[in-house]
Amino acid sequence: MKKLVFILSFFIATNVLYSQYFGVRIGVTTATLTGNNDAYDFDFSESFSPRYKIGLLGSFQLSDVIILKPEVSYRAYAIKQKISNQNNNFSNLEQSHGVVSADLNFDIKLPGSWSLIFGMGLDYVVFKNNILYADHFNQIDGETLNNKIDQQSDPFANIGLCYTIGKTILLDLEYRHLLDNWGTPKLTTQNELVSSDNQSVKLHMINLSLALLF
Repeated sequence: MKKLVFILSFFIATNVLYSQYFGVRIGVTTATLTGNNDAYDFDFSESFSPRYKIGLLGSFQLSDVIILKPEVSYRAYAIKQKISNQNNNFSNLEQSHGVVSADLNFDIKLPGSWSLIFGMGLDYVVFKNNILYADHFNQIDGETLNNKIDQQSDPFANIGLCYTIGKTILLDLEYRHLLDNWGTPKLTTQNELVSSDNQSVKLHMINLSLALLF
């Protein structure tokens, strides 16, 4: 029995060893929120504020149709909404985040050059900025994050499509869904769209990225 386990382990390790690639990834990120708040409505067109991501990834072919793709990346994203204050004056508030992400995705090969992406990820927020645009005046508030680790860590679920060009160029379109809920602070006292409080706000992200494998 031990010999069988050893043989199977050796076969899997050898298969992975000879079917592995490493690479770099760059891409564009977008984010939008869903939830309810009396002061403003979440709207995708208003919240559209593209940012970027850069990362390192691996590609390990586990079988003829399954590829394991772990990834570590730095991801910037922003959300922007029109808000109203107590005097019913409208302003634009943008909240940007910088996160370190660890993803574990699987690719299931489809006909042609396509494959289906699914997996999970964990984002760790390292900084947060709030910019209030009101009457041609921009107020920038940077936040020092001294929260507990669980307040700065957000698990995600991933799903998407990958298009392979040759064997070393990957074009990924990915949807990321925040598994934790966020909260909405009081806009009359805080220039902030969402907080780490566990309430009813969901974050949705769409990422388009290009990867080059070596």
